[in-house]
Amino acid sequence: MSSGGFGFAKGNLSKLLSIPRYASGALRARWVERDPRLWVVGSAFGPVEGALAFVRAAAALPEPPILVWLSGSESETAAAHAAGISRVVDRDSSQGYALTLEAGLAAVTHGFGDVNRYGLSGAVIVQLWHGAPLKKLHADSPSVTSLGGLERFPGVAALLRTAYRQGTRRISLMPTSSGYFVPFLASAFDLLGGQVQVLGEPRADLLFTGAEEDRRAAARAVLAPHLGEFGDSRVVLYAPTWRDGDPDPGVPTELQWQRIQEVCERLDVVLLVRPHPLGVGEYNHSSPRVRLLTAAMQPEAMPLLWGLDALVTDYSSMAVDYVVTGGPLLLLAPDLESYRRTRGLYVDYTWLAGGSWSTDWDQVLDRLEDVFTNPDAAAAAAAHSRELATRFHEWTDGRSAVRVVEAAAALVETVRRRRAIGPRS
Repeated sequence: MSSGGFGFAKGNLSKLLSIPRYASGALRARWVERDPRLWVVGSAFGPVEGALAFVRAAAALPEPPILVWLSGSESETAAAHAAGISRVVDRDSSQGYALTLEAGLAAVTHGFGDVNRYGLSGAVIVQLWHGAPLKKLHADSPSVTSLGGLERFPGVAALLRTAYRQGTRRISLMPTSSGYFVPFLASAFDLLGGQVQVLGEPRADLLFTGAEEDRRAAARAVLAPHLGEFGDSRVVLYAPTWRDGDPDPGVPTELQWQRIQEVCERLDVVLLVRPHPLGVGEYNHSSPRVRLLTAAMQPEAMPLLWGLDALVTDYSSMAVDYVVTGGPLLLLAPDLESYRRTRGLYVDYTWLAGGSWSTDWDQVLDRLEDVFTNPDAAAAAAAHSRELATRFHEWTDGRSAVRVVEAAAALVETVRRRRAIGPRS
């Protein structure tokens, strides 16, 4: 699996070099009247998960806004049309810039570059984000504010942190699934009370929609094409987090691949390996029982989760999503100490792991055999997942996208009324 080409240092340097364009956009925005009926939406992952849920909930409003998807590629444009989005515009075109300048609201899932980053000044900005904060984000993390070594020069690191905070504090609304995460998001994005709201995550609505047996059946149907002749087997997903372009230390050795194969055959398991879309890893082992499942093959992870019999991950927010199923969560963290030092974690990892975690695949396989053959171990794993789910998810009605859209529409209306009144004399 090759790198997606993005790294924090590269992205941060690009931001600093683009300061004149940001300033130009902010100046131009002062002379453009924003239209509260025009909403632009974009996502680094394309029209999936939270962004798509937001668009569909907004389209279902009694008086829906004009919704425009800002696309970063021809394939994304095709995917947006296939998802039922009628208005799609190239985000980096002059039209994408003009629409972002005119929009009353802009919704993103990763960064301001999901839409046209230079036209955002003065818009209501909804940051949907793309996962709960287990690992430190933005200005809270040393690695996120990296400049490839340039931050060692006097004032450069401070300039970058200031730029991050001045940018992200423009966010008007950032929904989250639980009050547990509010202080982390507020700190990372330099947000005040009311900007981070416990409305649930639109991306997670799928996990709470319909009866449990229907969710499982739907997930197994999504998984079926990736399982081949093993459609009735247990399914374990390995989904490591992104490490800013560094190799994944969790890649099994050749001997561990052999043991994985043996355990999968004996316990009737298919292991699906899903590297992060921006990750690097030498996942070159394949067999009927071990299959690579890339983001290109299956863009969304949420539809898979209820069909899994166990999840193996490290620091990925997929852990937060998966525990709602009650399935066993197995944590593999061979680089925990260095990860704490360079990226940082908000959570107590011992608590997240339920007391212990694995540092290599042999330990993962021992744990996997235990939960699949020992009823007491399986019950303990399920109880721990349920405990985490109660802490991580305050809304379980599948209507988070509706709540977020209603809150966003209320913000747009507040801004419209304030501008209609004009400055007080």
